[in-house]
Amino acid sequence: MRRFGLSLVASFVTLSAIACAESSWAQSLKVAGSEPWVVHDKSSNASTGLYVDLTNAVAKDAGLKVDFQAMTFADLIPALTGGKIDIIATFLAITPERKQQIDFSIPIYNAPTEALVVPASDATAYRSLADLKGLPVGTQKGSIQFALLQRTGGFSEIKTYDTTNEAWAAVASGAVKAAITAGADTIYAAKRGQLSNLRIVSSYQSPSQRPLVGIAVQKGNSALLAKINDSLVKLERDGTVKAIYAKYGFDDWAPPSG
Repeated sequence: MRRFGLSLVASFVTLSAIACAESSWAQSLKVAGSEPWVVHDKSSNASTGLYVDLTNAVAKDAGLKVDFQAMTFADLIPALTGGKIDIIATFLAITPERKQQIDFSIPIYNAPTEALVVPASDATAYRSLADLKGLPVGTQKGSIQFALLQRTGGFSEIKTYDTTNEAWAAVASGAVKAAITAGADTIYAAKRGQLSNLRIVSSYQSPSQRPLVGIAVQKGNSALLAKINDSLVKLERDGTVKAIYAKYGFDDWAPPSG
C-alpha cells in the first residue's frame, strides 16, 4: 500500500512538472543573443539576425512563443543562470566549462575557427599566435578566443572588449597589434565591408578545432531542451537550417560533427 502511495505521489509530481512547463510555454520565452546575430531595433521593437530567424523557426515548429533581446556576449551566460532569460541563441561554442553551467541543444553548426585581424598596412605572414609573443592583443570578453589567448600566454597584454567591433577598432587605432576574434563574426563583418583598413590574416593556422555551437537553456530544463532538439532535428533534415545559414553568407553548413 505504501509503495502504491509513493508511486502515486511520484506520478503526480511528474505530471505537475510537465503541466507547469507547458503552462510556462504559453508565455513568451525570453531569448537573448549578441550582435550581429540578434539585433534589436528599439524604435520598431523588431529583432533581426541569423539566430532570430533560426529561433523563430524552432519556436514555430515547437509551438513556443519567444521575445528577443540583444545583450553583450559576456553577459549571456550569467543572465541565463540567473534566470533573467530562458534561452541563449547566438554563436555560442559548446565547451566542457560552459556545459557545467548551462545545457546545450544538439550541435547546430561547426563554426569557423578564430580569425587573426591586423591593420591592412601590416603585410606580415603571421602563421601562429607565437608570432605575436611580446605584443598586445585584443579579443572579446567571455569568448573562447580569450581562453585560447590565456592558455597560449606570452603576450605583453591581453585586452578584452565587450564586442568584436570594439576589438577591431582597437587594432585600427593601434591600441593592440592584432585582434583574435570568432571566425563567424569576423567573416560576416568582412563580407559586409565592416573591416575597413583591416585584413584577416590568411596565413594564420589555428591550433583549435572548429567549435560546435548550439542553443543554450538553463541547467536541468530538460523539457524545453527536448522541444528545441526535436525541432532542430526536423529543421536540419528539411533544409531550413541550411537555408538560414546560407542567407547570412555561411554556405558551408553541413550536419555538425566533432
